[in-house]
Amino acid sequence: MEMSRKQRWQQLQSVFEPGFRQMLLVSLLLHILLPILYFSPWFPKREPAKPPVYRVNLVNKIVKNPQAGRPEAVSKQTQPAPEPAKAEPKPVPPEPKPEAIPIPPKPKPEPPKPKPQPKPEPKKPEPKKPEPKKPEPKKPEPKKPEPKPAVSKAQENALQKRLEQLRARAEQQKAEAERKARLDALRAAAAAESQRVASPVKGAPVGMLDGKGDEAGVSATAFVREFIQQQWVLSQHQVSGNPEAEVLLVYNSQGTLQHYRFLKKSGNSIFDDSLIKAINKAKQLNQPLPSAEEFHIVFNLKEMLDR
Repeated sequence: MEMSRKQRWQQLQSVFEPGFRQMLLVSLLLHILLPILYFSPWFPKREPAKPPVYRVNLVNKIVKNPQAGRPEAVSKQTQPAPEPAKAEPKPVPPEPKPEAIPIPPKPKPEPPKPKPQPKPEPKKPEPKKPEPKKPEPKKPEPKKPEPKPAVSKAQENALQKRLEQLRARAEQQKAEAERKARLDALRAAAAAESQRVASPVKGAPVGMLDGKGDEAGVSATAFVREFIQQQWVLSQHQVSGNPEAEVLLVYNSQGTLQHYRFLKKSGNSIFDDSLIKAINKAKQLNQPLPSAEEFHIVFNLKEMLDR
């Protein structure tokens, strides 16, 4: 005869040690309470360490292995040369007064000349009889132009190819001239910005705070972040909180942006749109990079406003 359910449960209870049910209940409560406490505001959370954010002078050179120093410092090579002292103007001697020119005496009036007497008019010759007209010679007929030799298809193709090559070369030269003009404008803007960025440590060498190399310059990541942030415009009253976005950017060795994408959006459309506009303005850096590179950059509203 099979055991009833109640008898089996009584047998199972006799096997357990006393207090087992209490331990099982306490364990279940702990597993429920721990996640609630972790996500509550009273539970202390440790934020991951972020790289330091600092100002970067855009006139400094981009290097692969920057030395220890300050990124906002200006090297002696890029400092503007002092203006030469203006020489005091020498006194100009007074101009000599012109001497008085003697006035010549008035000429004496000449006596009036005698009037010429009128000459007698000559007799008019008698009109000649008109001669008979000679027949005009016939004009030679104009020669017909000789027909030009026909141009072959091969010559037409060669001419067309040559014209396309000349057109492509002209367009390439025009694009190169426009690129140089943009670079000159960006360098001028960076030079103007360098006058406003001041290093808190006077006489500090150009480098990075965590630099361990031997090259005087700044890292490419810090330079690209600073360049984009200088193109960024947004009022602190337009966005609340502290949104943060992470972007992947790919630049070639000429400092031209190839493509970008958001690895993590901030969740605030106004802040994300302002970043997109700043990135589009920063499609061309004001100096080349040591090599083509991709950058993972985190843009934080509070850090960008504190600049």
